[in-house]
Amino acid sequence: MSELKIIKADYSAVPALSEMFIDAYANNEAMQAALRQDEASDFAHDSYWRWALGEWGLGGGEVYTTPDNEGCVIMRSPGKHEADIMQKMELLAIVTRMMGSTKIELAKEVCEQMLAVPPLQDCYWLWGLGVSPKAGGKGLAGALIKTVTDQADETGKPTYVVASSETVVKTFERRGFNVLSKSENFPYWFMLRPAQA
Repeated sequence: MSELKIIKADYSAVPALSEMFIDAYANNEAMQAALRQDEASDFAHDSYWRWALGEWGLGGGEVYTTPDNEGCVIMRSPGKHEADIMQKMELLAIVTRMMGSTKIELAKEVCEQMLAVPPLQDCYWLWGLGVSPKAGGKGLAGALIKTVTDQADETGKPTYVVASSETVVKTFERRGFNVLSKSENFPYWFMLRPAQA
């Protein structure tokens, strides 16, 4: 199998990558727990991924994809983990829109968990990972994860991730991540991978 080409994304890729993430997370445990089930759900879901890719990813981290936008990883480097007040407010508004106004307290808790600073500030934070269902079986998830873990390994830093389904937990465990803890009220698993020599 030929090596997959991974490139840095820019803002022009955000609409296509948002669409890819929506498809990739169609059956995800956390997304299904969060997403309201009405005529506004598609808009809310798209708003969330555009924020994650643009404001959180490209605005303060790095976003990697393929030339055809079949998969994507959003990463924050060591020391770039803390969200500013505007990012926190935007995310709360978007997640509340996703969940519906009757779930505002849960939306607050989920936002706190999503932006909870990793237990180690001095680590790489793999913040979002998605692969189009049409691109499954190509090894793309592994290649995208490796894009982040290679950078972490080069600097001797661990990699942190919040997995959002049991299937995703297994994907990360196969790549050296260990579960630190699980959220009590939402399908989130907090995981860490030590730097590899």
